[in-house]
Amino acid sequence: MSVAALTFSAALAYVLSAGLIVVQLRAHRGADSESVSLRLAYLPAVVGCAIHVYFYSVAYRALGGIDFSLSGMMVLVSAILSALFLLGCAFMPIRRLGLLVFPLAAFSLVFAYLWNSEVIVLEVAGKSMTVHILLSIAAFALLTIAAVQALLYLYQDRQFKRRTNPAMLMALPPLQTMESLLVKLVTSGFVLLTIALISGAAFSREIFGQAFEFKHHTVLALAGWVVFGVLLWQRFKGGLSGHSAAIWVVAGAILLQLGYFGTKFISESLNIQ
Repeated sequence: MSVAALTFSAALAYVLSAGLIVVQLRAHRGADSESVSLRLAYLPAVVGCAIHVYFYSVAYRALGGIDFSLSGMMVLVSAILSALFLLGCAFMPIRRLGLLVFPLAAFSLVFAYLWNSEVIVLEVAGKSMTVHILLSIAAFALLTIAAVQALLYLYQDRQFKRRTNPAMLMALPPLQTMESLLVKLVTSGFVLLTIALISGAAFSREIFGQAFEFKHHTVLALAGWVVFGVLLWQRFKGGLSGHSAAIWVVAGAILLQLGYFGTKFISESLNIQ
């Protein structure tokens, strides 16, 4: 199959799953969100993720390494995001998040195809560097899922305060459950991000002679780490929760998004190496 066929097949499968999730949530207001019908709504996404991963693996073998261009990284990150999310659905009650996660994955694929960056394949020194890269992407993916959870929490909180009762609100779990899940996602992502930053500092010292190169993406990544760290510390002390905590999660995720995709978008737009 061609690149276009693989890209749009996976994207359409993701969008179809998101649509089916919305239909199921509206049809089963307040019912068991982990019902068989909702699980079946995920089948197109599983197929889409398989196509997505296959597409990237073919590109990886053809290029002989990881493509660090904006397009290449969007395909890789969204593949890991989708795979981790689908895996997480087997262990956590996060299936509802698919109505935002899957459209995000579809958008990433279509944008990467249309943007069509010039391929940038850099030599990766050893398996440890590869592990560092995958850890960084996994942390990014988990914290992105946490941001999606935070957005749904903010939506639910807003609807609750307005005393409205739409079908989608009825399909969501209690705010306390949403908040508890949010903390678990942030904690897991923060641990991975911390390990990724420490290993990145070690590699930077070995290659460049200093722990951190203070470039835009490094500063933004560190700022995101600080935001999540302060959030968890305040949460541990009992001083930050609910609506405020969700806003902090979204803010931290935006910093991480800007740290790579934002700076990469600007540099490629201006043709800056």
